[in-house]
Amino acid sequence: MLKPSNHTTCFFTQQVFLIGTYDENGDERFAPVSWISYTNGAPACLIISINGTKRTKSNIERTGLLSATVVTPELLAFAESKNSATANKDSLVNVKTIKGSILDVPLIADSAFSYECQLLKIVELGMTHTYFAEIKKVNIRDDIAKLSFYDLRYINPVIYSPDNYFTVGNHIGRIGDYSKNKLED
Repeated sequence: MLKPSNHTTCFFTQQVFLIGTYDENGDERFAPVSWISYTNGAPACLIISINGTKRTKSNIERTGLLSATVVTPELLAFAESKNSATANKDSLVNVKTIKGSILDVPLIADSAFSYECQLLKIVELGMTHTYFAEIKKVNIRDDIAKLSFYDLRYINPVIYSPDNYFTVGNHIGRIGDYSKNKLED
């Protein structure tokens, strides 16, 4: 297990996504990525950083299109089967896929959340490419769309911290709950 130290590059809670693209021959490709954030405002974008020489990078740059699916525990075996470091050559893990409704991207059917995105900009730093991809469509499973708020305990996204997976614990309040002035005598 990776043990933190003051001299080690460390990343903490990062939500895991499966980035979906098509290879040149039309085959679906999914790559687990946890270096993802978003921009606020117009255009709303996912910001996806991918290190190394993954084929997903060349697919994004060739087509300008990608999907991003929130990984939940039921998708972990599939996500690990798509990671060269964790893939088990003796075990096949499949999921049902569909085409995007707006863009020509592969999506995982019945997933909690997925995004259909079009590439706007690439920033390269060494072996890492960071993609700014405009969100063209958000796909939300029907049961989640009916929630009164995005309750992460129900959605149950997988969170990555070096060499470990976690899910969300307790709901501890809403924004503003902790800044309310409470005078007690």
